[in-house]
Amino acid sequence: MPEEVLYETDGHVAIITLNRPEKHNAINEAVGDGLREGLSQAKNDRNVRAVVLTGAGDRAFSAGADLMRMSQRASGDFADSFWWPPRQGSYGDDFYKPVIAAINGYCYAAAMNIMCSVTDIRIASDTATFCYAEILRGFSGAGAAIGLLPRQVPYAKAMEWLLTGKVFDAHEAHRAGLVNEVVPLAEVKQRAIAMAHEISSLAPIAVRALKEAVVRGISMDVGNAVRLANAIGVLTRYTDDAREGPRAFTEKRPPVYTGH
Repeated sequence: MPEEVLYETDGHVAIITLNRPEKHNAINEAVGDGLREGLSQAKNDRNVRAVVLTGAGDRAFSAGADLMRMSQRASGDFADSFWWPPRQGSYGDDFYKPVIAAINGYCYAAAMNIMCSVTDIRIASDTATFCYAEILRGFSGAGAAIGLLPRQVPYAKAMEWLLTGKVFDAHEAHRAGLVNEVVPLAEVKQRAIAMAHEISSLAPIAVRALKEAVVRGISMDVGNAVRLANAIGVLTRYTDDAREGPRAFTEKRPPVYTGH
C-alpha cells in the first residue's frame, strides 16, 4: 500500500488514514490507489466488521484533489476521458461494511465525493469545514457528491452548496443532516472508533445485509426496495448469529456474534 494511505486494525475495526498532512491530505493518484487498496483489504478480511476513515494531522480530512497536479495536466487528458465513466473499482463499490468518517478539518471538493459515496456515519470536529469547490475552479465537477448530496440533504441546501462553492462549517452540516455529530477536534477520531466498535459488536452478516439493502434500495422505487430488503433479511435468519441473538436474550446475557 502507498505510504500516502495508512491502514491499521483495532480489534474488528480497520482504520484508514489519508496520509499527506503537509498537503492537507490532498488526493493524488497514490492516495486514490491506497484508499481503494485499503477498502479492498478491509472488505476481504473477515475479522474486520467496520471501518473508520480519517485524515492525518489536525487540519484536514482532505482538501480535495491535488490542484498542483491538475494544473500540469494537458487539456487532452480531460478531452480523452470526457465520455468515459469513472474507473472501475471506484471508492466504495460493493462495499457493505459500515464506514464511519472522522472529519478532522477541511473536507473539500473530491473529499466530499469520498465522504458522500464511501461513508455511512460522519463524526465532524468543531473545526471542520466543507466546500464543493469545483465551480470556483472553472469546472462543474465529476464526482459522486453531485448525485448524492441532493439525496443526503434537502435539495435546496445541496444546490446552495454546489452552485456557490461556499465554505460551510460543521454546525451547518449537522443542521442539514450531512454529519451525525460535532465534537471537539481532540475527540473526533476516538468518537468515530468508539462508534465503529459499537457496530462491530453486532452480528456482522446482518449489518452488511442491512447496509446492502439500503444502498441498493435507495435507487429503487419503494415497493421494490422493501422487497429487496425482505429477501435479504430472510436469508440472515438462517445464520448462527440469528440463533445466538434470541438465545442470548432469553439467557439474559450479551450476545457473542461470530459472523456465521
